[in-house]
Amino acid sequence: MKILLVEDHAESRRSLKKLIERRGHYVVAVGSAEEAERALVKETFPFLILDWMLPGKSGVELCRELRALPAGDDMFILLVTAKADTADLEQALEAGANDYLTKPLDLGLLNVRLSVAERQIRELTERNQARAALLESAHAMQNILENTTDAFFAVDRAWKFTYVNAETETITGQRRDQILGRTFWEVFPNMLGSAFETNYRKVMEKQVAVEFEACNRSGKKWFEVHAYPSNGGVSAFFRDVTERKRIEEQRLTTSKLESLGTLAGGIAHDLNNILTVISGNIGLAQIEAPSDGGSLLSFLSKAGQAAQHAAHLSSQLLTFSKGGAPMKKVTQIGELLTHAADFGLRGSHLRADVDVSVDLWKTDVDAAQIEQVINALLLNARDAMPRGGTVIVRGCNVTLNGDETVQLPAGRYVKVTITDRGGGISEELLTKIFDPYFTTKPSATGLGLSISYSVVKKHGGMLCLESTSSQGSTFAFYLRAAERDTNSFDVQVSDAPYRFNHQRVLVMDDEDAIRELTSQLLGTLGYDVTAVPDGLEAVRVYEKALRRGEHYRAVILDATVRGGMGGVATIERLRDMDPQVNAIICSGYSDEAALAEFLAFGFRGALPKPFTRSELADALQRSFETANAN
Repeated sequence: MKILLVEDHAESRRSLKKLIERRGHYVVAVGSAEEAERALVKETFPFLILDWMLPGKSGVELCRELRALPAGDDMFILLVTAKADTADLEQALEAGANDYLTKPLDLGLLNVRLSVAERQIRELTERNQARAALLESAHAMQNILENTTDAFFAVDRAWKFTYVNAETETITGQRRDQILGRTFWEVFPNMLGSAFETNYRKVMEKQVAVEFEACNRSGKKWFEVHAYPSNGGVSAFFRDVTERKRIEEQRLTTSKLESLGTLAGGIAHDLNNILTVISGNIGLAQIEAPSDGGSLLSFLSKAGQAAQHAAHLSSQLLTFSKGGAPMKKVTQIGELLTHAADFGLRGSHLRADVDVSVDLWKTDVDAAQIEQVINALLLNARDAMPRGGTVIVRGCNVTLNGDETVQLPAGRYVKVTITDRGGGISEELLTKIFDPYFTTKPSATGLGLSISYSVVKKHGGMLCLESTSSQGSTFAFYLRAAERDTNSFDVQVSDAPYRFNHQRVLVMDDEDAIRELTSQLLGTLGYDVTAVPDGLEAVRVYEKALRRGEHYRAVILDATVRGGMGGVATIERLRDMDPQVNAIICSGYSDEAALAEFLAFGFRGALPKPFTRSELADALQRSFETANAN
């Protein structure tokens, strides 16, 4: 231990120094208070031995001055005096001495005093080290609190703010000097009656930690809060999670759409099978009806139109369903916009202001589905502007880099915006507008925007509400620009129907009524038909015909067969036997990618259900044209 000895008598100073050094201590000996002060500037001494009577400044005065320094309590001071009066000794202790020793010095008593000092200095050193560690920890904690991205505050048991960090200033928009010392309820009166008050009071009263999420009064900001008891009061971390909540709402919307879409797809599949039988038999009845049966033909025509309308509704369910893969073709969106704007606003008090870039890129889309999206958005605009006005329709090219607010991969897109001049959409409805069956109109189904959302998503794009205010709303959707200019499968069909008398066609479908209907329709077109219920039977019949040297002009395969081999697996087996097989995929539920991308699966045509006699004939003609082209 380092000891500073201050004694003006040289012989006493030397003797005392030797005695102390025998105990293993390092001793610096000086003769005056002024020399002691200079030594203390150079070194730190945890133990000082001061003579009371010194030339100039006394030891008592030096002791009093040392104790007044910032680190004055960090040293042990032993005062040596020739005075033995109780009043003098009390004066020494009042000046700040830890202990005293009277002259003449007693060696035994000196050793006792040194032992006491050594023990107290060790305790003092340990206490100082603990205090320094505590201060360092507090400083580190303060640095963490000041630099964390979470806001943090602490209030005492009287609800007065004792600490707020920098992020709290940012979130609240108030400076610390405006907050500290005031009560929580003075600074945030709008918290009264909210979830924040309920949970903070729970922490204060029950002294338990609470985690919760809550939004502010405006409903615009969401916070995740971790509150816990602290020194009888409350401390809390809170984080702005508004963006996370927005993304969760989007995911929830997507999840609801997908769940309902699974159900919709199943319904549409069965409905399309039924409609195929209805439409097909209406067509057969029209063929068989006498030419002079005017009323009968009229009735059948109306029934056919109703069936087509039902097929359109089923198509909407399919585009909304888990499947509903679009049957894409390279399309000029500008033409769709012009046509849809004219049709969608017909009969209303609105006019369309259509502005499409002259160099608008083409897109690879299902034109019927995208037109359905445009019509749904125009219908929304009509409802938003019952007194009439102008709907602004825009189409332009955009290139996304992947870092925009639009959550789409980088690339080239065609952006379409439809802007109305209505009263806007209220905040409480913003998160619901894409929900299935949500509507504010008594006569509406609430499927328009949800189906449109699903359609655009299946095209690899995105539909969103770009802006809304009391001046109107703008919906925007993005579609990827086409990478190709033409469709290799876009075959022109001649106006005159083909007739191949007694040409053989193989039909595979698991529904008895559809097999029978398709056979009858093909029979009226002049084909010789073989109908089978599943893929295994189709492969067996086709192979048997090949061995006999016979040939099927075409094969129509149902995509989905309950409990059996469907169309995609069947064509793989058929192509192994006959690479030139002319097959058409047919389905009432387009979750099969083969229906939209039939060429990639080896098919030469696609026939969505429900289909009419003429659509069946066209599908066959297209497949023959494709086969001849190859």
